[in-house]
Amino acid sequence: MAPAPAGGRLVMTESGLDHLVYATPDLDDAVEALSKLLGAPIEPGGSHPGWGTHNALFSLGAGTYFEIIGPDPQQPDPPGPRPFAIDHLEGGRLVTWAFRHPDPESARELLIDLDIRLGPVRSKSRTRPDGTSLSWKLTEPEPLVEGGVIPFLIDWGSTPHPSSLTSSLTPSSCSLVRLAGRHPDPDRLRPALDALGADVSVFVGPAPGLSALLRTPRGEVELT
Repeated sequence: MAPAPAGGRLVMTESGLDHLVYATPDLDDAVEALSKLLGAPIEPGGSHPGWGTHNALFSLGAGTYFEIIGPDPQQPDPPGPRPFAIDHLEGGRLVTWAFRHPDPESARELLIDLDIRLGPVRSKSRTRPDGTSLSWKLTEPEPLVEGGVIPFLIDWGSTPHPSSLTSSLTPSSCSLVRLAGRHPDPDRLRPALDALGADVSVFVGPAPGLSALLRTPRGEVELT
C-alpha cells in the first residue's frame, strides 16, 4: 500500500513526471516533422501488442522522455479504440502525460476520493528494436481523463526506464522547460494534482489541453 495522505498530500517516493505523449495518425510523418522542428534524433520504440500502436521517443533527461505514438500498420485493428484518441486525430498533438508512481493502485483509489477517476491498472509490455523487453503497469489511458490534463499513472518496476536506453541523451538533446495545462475549471483539478505531488500549472481555458515548452538544439519550441 502507498503511504497515507499527510495534510491532503500523498507522501511518495520514486514519483514524478515520467513522459509526455504526442499522438498522431501517422507515426512516420510525425517523427519526420518533429525531428526537423527540434533538430534532435528520435529513435524507434516498439509495438504495443493489443493496442494496435507503435511508438518512437527521445529523452528529455534522466527519468523523463517524449513519446510519439500512432497506429501500427503491422498489427491488426484492436478490438476496441486505440488509446490517446488516436483513431479520431486528424493531425499530431500533445494529448496527455504520464506520472510515475510506485503504487498506481493506491494512488488511483486516492484520486477517486477527490472525484477524479482514472482507468483500471493494466500490465503492458513491448520489445525494443534491439531486443530489450520492457514491461510496466499503468492506469488505462483511454479515455483521456479531463482531456488529458490529469495524467495517467505508470510504474516501471524493475524494467530499465526508456530514457536510460536512448542514445539521444546527450548534451545537445532536448529538455523540458515547462509543462502547463488549460481547463475550463482548473480549481476542480488542483486537489488531485496536489495529492499526487504533480508540479504542473493549470490555467483557465475554453477546452482542456496541454502545452510543453522544450529546449532543443534549435532553440525553445512549444508543442501543443
